[in-house]
Amino acid sequence: RTVLFVSHNMSAILRLTERCLVLDRGRIVLQGPTAEAVDHYMTAGDVTSGERRWTDEDGTRAANPFRPIALRVLDGRGRVAERVASTDPFTIEFEYELRNELTGLRVGLYLATSRGEPVFTSFDTDASQQFEAWTARPAGRYLSRCQVPGNWLNGGTFVLGVNASAFRIRSFFTEERALTLTVDPTGAPGSHWSEPRSGPLRPALTWDIVEAA
Repeated sequence: RTVLFVSHNMSAILRLTERCLVLDRGRIVLQGPTAEAVDHYMTAGDVTSGERRWTDEDGTRAANPFRPIALRVLDGRGRVAERVASTDPFTIEFEYELRNELTGLRVGLYLATSRGEPVFTSFDTDASQQFEAWTARPAGRYLSRCQVPGNWLNGGTFVLGVNASAFRIRSFFTEERALTLTVDPTGAPGSHWSEPRSGPLRPALTWDIVEAA
C-alpha cells in the first residue's frame, strides 16, 4: 500500500515518510530521501553561491557605523565554495567596514542546520587576548575569519548567520540566514558503514581497543 502525505509540517514529514517529492508551482523539483528533500525545501531561495554580498540598498544603513560587505566560505585552497568536504577544514570570512571607531564590537557567526537546529555560535573576540587587542576598532575595513576543522561536521545542508554587536549595548547588524553551505560526507569517519549518521556533527574521535584483563 502507498500512502501519499502532503504537508508543510517538516517534523511530521521527517517522522512519517522515507521518500519525498518537492513541488514548485506544480512541478517536481526534487525526488529523493526525506532528509534531503526537507533540506532542499527549507533552503529554497537562500543564497547558495558560497558568497553573500550586501549593498546599502539591502537595508543595511540602519547598522551604521557598521557596514556589512560580504560573507564567504573558502575551501582549503582559499577559493569561494558553496560545497565543502566533511573531511577538510574550511574558512568562514566576514568582511565589513566601520565608518567610525567602535568600542566593544564583537562580530559573530551562527551555524544551524537547514531546519533551524543550532550547531554553534562563535564571536571573533571570544578569546580573551583577542578581546583585549580589539577592545576599540578604528574606522576602516576589516576581515573577521575563523576555520572550521575537518572531520567535524556531518554531511548535509547548513545555514550561516552573522551578527555584529556591542554586548548588552547595541546590536548593529544581524542576519540569521545569510548563506547556505553544503557539506559532502564522502570519506567521513564511519563512511564504510552504509547506515546514515544522525545529527549535525560527525567528529573523528580517537578510540582505543584493548583486551580487558
